[in-house]
Amino acid sequence: MDQPRPSMNDDFIASEIDLGHASHWWTQPKLLPPSLQNRKDVLIDMKESQSGNLVEKAISVLYQDYSQTTILTQFDLSNVSDVQFEQNHMPPPPRQRPDQLEAAYEQFGRQIAKAVESKQNTVVGNGTPQGLIDDLLRSYPAALPPVSTRAYGALVYSNLANTSTLSYDEIRPGDIITFRNARFVGKTGPMHAKYSADVGKPEHVGVVAEWDGSKKKVRAWEQGREHRKCKNESFKMGDLSSGEVRVWRVVGRGWVGW
Repeated sequence: MDQPRPSMNDDFIASEIDLGHASHWWTQPKLLPPSLQNRKDVLIDMKESQSGNLVEKAISVLYQDYSQTTILTQFDLSNVSDVQFEQNHMPPPPRQRPDQLEAAYEQFGRQIAKAVESKQNTVVGNGTPQGLIDDLLRSYPAALPPVSTRAYGALVYSNLANTSTLSYDEIRPGDIITFRNARFVGKTGPMHAKYSADVGKPEHVGVVAEWDGSKKKVRAWEQGREHRKCKNESFKMGDLSSGEVRVWRVVGRGWVGW
C-alpha cells in the first residue's frame, strides 16, 4: 500500500491526504476516507465502478483555490485488505480568458440573473445568504457548485480595501459577490450624509443584479443580513475601507475536469 508522502508544494492547497488504512473505508459503497468525511471546506466528487471482483473508486477533492487531489483506489472483493492507492495533486486550472468568461455568463449567468429576480421578497431555501445561492444553482447541474462558502467559480473581480484591485472581466448580472469582513465608509443621499456599514463578518454572499462601472457601484440580491427576505441592495466599491469583496463567474464543471 502506498504511504502518504509529505507535500513540498507551497503554491497551492492540494496535498497528501491521510487515507486511514485501518478503517477499511473503501469496502463500503460511497464511503470516504475518515479524514474527508466531515470536511466542509472542500468539494468532493466520487465515482465507483466494478468489473467482476475488481472494484475501483475515484475521489476528486477540490479546494478553495481550485487545486485538486485525486485518490484512485483499487481492490479485489476476495481480499479487500490487498488495496492499491494512488494520490495525485494538481494546481488550479488556468485562469479563464475573457471569451471563456463571457461564454460562462451566457450559459449560466444570464439565466441566474433572471431566476433571482423572481425570488424578490421571498425567503429562499433555508433563509441564509448561502441558501439563496444553493437554491439558484440547484437548477444547473452542469454548473460547478461552490467550494464551501469561499469560492464560487472563476474570479472576475477582487477588491482588498481599495489597496489592491484586480479585474478580469466586466462584472455582469448573475455573478456571485462575496464579502469578507468588509466595511464601507462614505457619504450617501442628496444631503451627503455620512454612513458606515459592515458586511460579511465574517462572510456574506449575494447575486449581482447590476454594475455601474463609472460609479463603481454594484446592486446585488441578498437575504439573511438586514432582511430575512430576498432584497436588492447597493454597495459602492469606492467606499470599501477594509475587508475584501470578490465577484465570481459561475462556470461549468469541465473547468476542473469534472
